[in-house]
Amino acid sequence: MKLIFAFAKPYLKPFRAAVALLILLYILAGLASLVQPYLFGSFVDALLTGSAADRMTVYILLIAGLGLIELILGRVCERIYIRVQCRSGHALNADAIHRIQNMPFRFMQGRNAGFLNRQINNDANAVIIFCVTVLENIVTNVMTLLIPLVLITVMEPRLGLAVLAVNLLYFALYHFLKGGLYRAQRKFMDEQADYFSKLGTQLSNVKFIQTHGLADGFINRLRRSLEKLLRAAFKSQKARYAFTGANTVIKYGSTILVFVLGGYAVIRGKMTLGDFTVVQSFFVMTLGATQYFFSLGKEVQSTRVSRDRLAEIFDRPEQTNGTKKPADIGRIECSGVSFRYGEENVLTDRNETFEKGKIYAFVGENGAGKSTFINLLLGLFIDQYEGSVCYDGVPIEKLDMRAVRRDLIGVSEQEPMLLEDTLRFNLSFDDHAEVDESEFRALCEMLNLEAFVRQLPNGLDTVVREGSTNLSGGEKQKISIIRALLKHPKLLVLDEPTSALDRESARKLIDYLSGIREDKIIFVSTHDEQFLSICSESITLTK
Repeated sequence: MKLIFAFAKPYLKPFRAAVALLILLYILAGLASLVQPYLFGSFVDALLTGSAADRMTVYILLIAGLGLIELILGRVCERIYIRVQCRSGHALNADAIHRIQNMPFRFMQGRNAGFLNRQINNDANAVIIFCVTVLENIVTNVMTLLIPLVLITVMEPRLGLAVLAVNLLYFALYHFLKGGLYRAQRKFMDEQADYFSKLGTQLSNVKFIQTHGLADGFINRLRRSLEKLLRAAFKSQKARYAFTGANTVIKYGSTILVFVLGGYAVIRGKMTLGDFTVVQSFFVMTLGATQYFFSLGKEVQSTRVSRDRLAEIFDRPEQTNGTKKPADIGRIECSGVSFRYGEENVLTDRNETFEKGKIYAFVGENGAGKSTFINLLLGLFIDQYEGSVCYDGVPIEKLDMRAVRRDLIGVSEQEPMLLEDTLRFNLSFDDHAEVDESEFRALCEMLNLEAFVRQLPNGLDTVVREGSTNLSGGEKQKISIIRALLKHPKLLVLDEPTSALDRESARKLIDYLSGIREDKIIFVSTHDEQFLSICSESITLTK
């Protein structure tokens, strides 16, 4: 449990005042609940002595008052809890995503985004919810356990010893069962995330599955994942049932023991019937508190799984990122650059110089390493290559390459990514940025996109649907190129920019780039002879 709280502490710390208030309110509610057994016991004795009628109104008012207090405190506690849980959970979730976004480029290769999404979201919420609820539950349950235990012991020592023995038995069972529960729960949660990631993959690739007639095969693949999930679920349920089964046996056994000891004390005249009612109520309270701590042990193992899975992300080193923020990019030099994927050499001892005012073509057959070389020059493999890459004489390891890519580099991918958001956001990636609509329309005219713009129902505030299904491939590529040009980058990267363009649009783009080349470096990965004709140099890569 200590590791879980240490992990969540930075995210709960800003809300420590709210958490402290929450705990205080729960203590007050707990104290109110401790008064009820005395009221009921006193009322039972009053019934037996015939004085209940005189005190009926007092009992009713006291019980109604306690109920009103509980209602008010419950409402306030709910609001505080929701605020703390949502905000701290979001902070942890966002931090995990931010860390992944700043990890080495290879981290996401071979990983399922749906799996990671479910893992991060579920695990972050599980850790925060556990910590917030445990903080208040531990305090109130300790109070509910100790105060009634002391009162029971004062009223009937043998009953107090019996309740203490029950608690020790619960403690021993927890330590015996916790290891198996952790292992089973870890396996179950991993298989659950895998199943839902495969389900998400099928839903997000319906067109692809339909096009290739893969529906039956994909459903069978999902069914196999379900079988693995079921096996893990049954093992997890078996481990959990060991807890719940032991709890049931102890609960009923201890209840019988209290009935025997308490009943015998009443028969011998050592306790009144009202006192026995009080003891029985306190016993139920202590048993509930004990069961909470027993079930908490089960919950700890489950939350440990969430914490450990998040820790696997947080313990990974982030990609190196320097602090220098250049205002321009006039020259890029790479010396002795080599790069490999596993045992495969992709780049070997490359020495190149790129200068402002020139267009460089990266040519070679598919798989020769064109995109890899460009990504390396952009600092996406900053910890994974040999040699040196310098921007205006400064090694990229010393530059804030995240800021450089954000402010100085514009990229248009061969298969551009458009988010399910407004066209305005897809052009700027900033909710508060203003898009120069006159420049946008001029670029649209240059790329023969005027008809597309005219039919937009809400102009730049038109929403691009999921998967860009309301755009053609050519429209997506043109928007991607326009997005890169609107940025006015110092380094412009175009990956196969004419692959989905008509010939006229391609010619206009080539003429436009020839006109803006003087104040920027331009990288083009292309096989287009028209494009190659305007390039200053060609960088040839071979397998």
